[in-house]
Amino acid sequence: MEGVERYKVRLQPHNLLWDIEFRTVKKELEELLKDDIIDIQHVGSTAIPLICAKPILDIAIKVKSIKLLNIENLKLAGYDYCGMQHGNENYHLFVLRGENQISLRHIHCYEKNEKEFDLLVGFRNYLNSHDDMAMAYEKIKMELAEKYPEDRISYTNGKEAFIQSIYKAL
Repeated sequence: MEGVERYKVRLQPHNLLWDIEFRTVKKELEELLKDDIIDIQHVGSTAIPLICAKPILDIAIKVKSIKLLNIENLKLAGYDYCGMQHGNENYHLFVLRGENQISLRHIHCYEKNEKEFDLLVGFRNYLNSHDDMAMAYEKIKMELAEKYPEDRISYTNGKEAFIQSIYKAL
């Protein structure tokens, strides 16, 4: 995975190697987190072959207990622990960064009953089975990337209405 500079937006056409990398990273995560894992899924645009994506691997993990999550093992493997996200104690984020703080992987860890895990997987599945909606999403992403190439927060916020409309359809 090439990654993207922190806070920036750079889209690439889908790359078949992203799925291969996911399978490799999944095995690594299974070794690091062992029995706490319930499910590991490749999510985000790199998991949707029809569309372009930022070359950052997004992985969602459903765990038995977020409180018992082995944070130290992930840190020892090189992941930055970004802590609880969006004020949600059931969602913690880890980021693997490369040289010059390039974001390579985002590991999203969710408590077993956290609905956001299911929404991420459902969103991926929905776009993978609805080509027209996948293409509409890609169009939005491309327009936002052109408008906000140096501002990932505005880029992400600009996609929110579309994402929420898909969540409602799930």
